[in-house]
Amino acid sequence: MTTIRSIRAFTLIEMLVVLSIFVLISLMVLANYGKFNSSVLLGSLAYDIGSSIRQAQVYGISVKALPGGSNPNYQIGYGVDFNINSPTPQYLLYADTQNPLLYRYDSTKGGEAVNTYSLGLSHSIQRFCAVSAGGVQSCSDGKAPPVIKTLDIEFIRPEPDAIFSTDLCTATPTTPCYASAFITVASPSGETRTITVYPTGQISVTNP
Repeated sequence: MTTIRSIRAFTLIEMLVVLSIFVLISLMVLANYGKFNSSVLLGSLAYDIGSSIRQAQVYGISVKALPGGSNPNYQIGYGVDFNINSPTPQYLLYADTQNPLLYRYDSTKGGEAVNTYSLGLSHSIQRFCAVSAGGVQSCSDGKAPPVIKTLDIEFIRPEPDAIFSTDLCTATPTTPCYASAFITVASPSGETRTITVYPTGQISVTNP
């Protein structure tokens, strides 16, 4: 006698349920991947800015020779310039070649811009602020008046200390304007990272 065994298969409804669960999980993974990827890129940008400021510090202490040959003037300052009027999201690493030193970037003087860094990938500098010794913030976004349009963080030998200048106040090593500064960068989704520079030359990157 031949035994006929019945084989149970998936019904159409069961297949649709499984397929729906699979699609839902895939969408969640893709959404989280995009957010994770954006967060990684934003963190990388923040550390790149911190590294650029550190590079200016190294140049300032070691007196990097300018393009075109060695420079016998050992009182050259190096710094990083942030400007809200930049045509594209960017910042500059510059050499302060003026005599006496200006302690900020002079866009009218040719040859001072050593390197230009573009942010790209829709990321932006959300705001930059200079902080006085009393804790008063002057920021580029107008949320903490007075409003500043530029922020320069400069270093000169032999000290690793940072000198902070803005379009409202130009500092010198003996007459500082500000006690610290910070730059906040943002992703298209609104996530932010903050780069803080202290007068001792210490640089930190933090989440809000």
